[in-house]
Amino acid sequence: MKTNNVIGSALLCLLGIYACAQINPAHITIVRDSFGVPHIYGKTDAEAAYGLAYAHCEDDFLNIQYNLLAAKGMLARAIGKEGLLFDFAIKFFGIDTLVENRYELAISPDFRKVLEGYIQGVNDYAARHPEEVVLREALPFSALELIKGSTLTLTLFAGGGMALQAIRENVIELVHQPNETGSNALAVAPSKTDDGKAWLLVNSHQPIEGRYAWYEAHIRSDEGWDVIGGLFPGGATIFLGTNRHLGWAHTTNYHTFGDIYKLRRKGRRYLYDGEWKNFTVKKVKLHVKIAGIIVGITRKIFYSVHGPVFKNKRAWYALRFPGAMDIRSMEQWYRMNKARSFQEFEQALRMEALPLFNIVYADVEGNIFYQSGCQVPLRDTTLNWNQPVDGTSPAYLWNKLVPYQQKPALYNPACGYLYSCNQTQYFVSGKGCEWKGYWPGIQLFNYNRGEVFGEQLAAISGKISWQDVLRIKFDKSYAKNGSYARNFSALFRLDEKKYPDIADVIRKLKQWNLRGDVNNREAPVAMILHEHLRKAWKVPFAFLMIKRQPLTESDLVPHLRATKRFMLDKYGTTDVALGDIQRMIRGNKSYPASGLREVPRAADPKLYDKTHGIWRITGGDGYMQLNKYSAAGVEVFSVSPYGASNRPESPHYNDQMELFAQEKFKRMTFDWNEILKKAERVYNPVQ
Repeated sequence: MKTNNVIGSALLCLLGIYACAQINPAHITIVRDSFGVPHIYGKTDAEAAYGLAYAHCEDDFLNIQYNLLAAKGMLARAIGKEGLLFDFAIKFFGIDTLVENRYELAISPDFRKVLEGYIQGVNDYAARHPEEVVLREALPFSALELIKGSTLTLTLFAGGGMALQAIRENVIELVHQPNETGSNALAVAPSKTDDGKAWLLVNSHQPIEGRYAWYEAHIRSDEGWDVIGGLFPGGATIFLGTNRHLGWAHTTNYHTFGDIYKLRRKGRRYLYDGEWKNFTVKKVKLHVKIAGIIVGITRKIFYSVHGPVFKNKRAWYALRFPGAMDIRSMEQWYRMNKARSFQEFEQALRMEALPLFNIVYADVEGNIFYQSGCQVPLRDTTLNWNQPVDGTSPAYLWNKLVPYQQKPALYNPACGYLYSCNQTQYFVSGKGCEWKGYWPGIQLFNYNRGEVFGEQLAAISGKISWQDVLRIKFDKSYAKNGSYARNFSALFRLDEKKYPDIADVIRKLKQWNLRGDVNNREAPVAMILHEHLRKAWKVPFAFLMIKRQPLTESDLVPHLRATKRFMLDKYGTTDVALGDIQRMIRGNKSYPASGLREVPRAADPKLYDKTHGIWRITGGDGYMQLNKYSAAGVEVFSVSPYGASNRPESPHYNDQMELFAQEKFKRMTFDWNEILKKAERVYNPVQ
């Protein structure tokens, strides 16, 4: 079989079906541990990247292909209408031509080798497993498409996707509000921990399956790349995690990353600086699979001096987002991977290539650090930047970004801890340790997870224990005096006598302790009500906690009635335990799932079994690390919601589910001898 694979690869290379090999896969070692997590070794970083790609393809080739097809503008050919947004966005924002024009200049030669090694691994896997190829005409994939994919993803994450949706739905005032992407992170200094070590919690909230689900890997080379952490399908480096010297977590921040300009238009001209200017027009061809047939769609994209133009029935709007102007994000992560000290890590941050993400950091020297990293326009403070902004005046056309030294940051605060749960950067440590600063577009709002973390950390007067961190991380409550209690206050003031038909569920809510434990018998009413409200308002649940006007009685009562009807129809009663109806489900395994939306133990449910009313967790808490740092090195503890493989036939498809449900971690190590000693399998990609 090995011989046939090598011969097959050589023939495909000669036929031009994929790029000719530059790396010999026989030089690469993949070690699978008892949970199937790949530990990859290559002498060079490029070889290690090849091994990462190949191992990830073994576990999830489908989603790697989907992300690379999006980078090619070919996703809709494979999956239909759901892929059109991505195919359109990469052309709309001009990311395809941006990368093609700047790749050689913007991406350093050493990182280009890493990208080329990674993409060779993907193409080699495709050549050896043609039955798994989704779209044969898309092959070969290229290194440029890795950069196109990361730039597209981050542009959409950093406001671009929300802006398109806001214009289409005519809710532009919501463009700066949170979406369902969240995270928790915590760093505690040695002066504050009971064992004298620095601690770091890495707890990102993403979908737990699909194109943006975390994949855990350990990458090691003789060129100094040695890191354990998480990445998305098609990622050529670790995005969050730890190396032997330091670690970092990311949480999403919600600054106003770019601007939507309302244009004054006459036909194919728009008013700018007192003159009517012609739009630049580009015609693009998209292809979408409909009922098994590939259909071509032609669209015209208009451009103003601000950027690409998107319209709804009321007006035309131009979008200007820094994320669509920089292609170096994945290289910055690679530099962060290889940093050996805070100084080297900060040097990587000074690339300022990531358009968003808070960073929470700890290292073996005992340093902790927070930065609200971002690419945000440096806006004139005398102007009104409420969205949409005036597209006729050149005063609003920014060309500079908030500089590094003005970004919110705290280094070794006296309070001894830093936390980020997507809340405002003004409250990320204890009292008296706050960052002070401002610029237009900065995130100002708080909501529940940050409130709970802040309250519980402030309540610890002495040293923080490991058990304290676990308790805070897995807290399942809404703060009694926080944003949830404020915006849902009308719910808990409802009069049973006024609404006798729902008096029983009103009483349940008044008895509720605001927690989402698996045995809680009041939480199901709240969980199902939350889902009804989200669907009715067509907004992320977090928005309901931070909207200026609290929910009213009339907002709530119809949905509480619908909640009761649903429960009686599905369960025959309103008295059920949360864990009986909210589950972690994959393959043949099902576990009770604790948590609720936007509590620290974040759990985002979706109705899975409509007949029996079973809700399946699809997002919220995902891949986690909880690490200790000292002069002796790093102690790494991690867990994934399901397992290392996305293939149902694999024993690692769901073998971490029980740990995850029980709020436990597995131990990871950088010790290669120990890794080999306990290996489930050791091989190279041609075996």
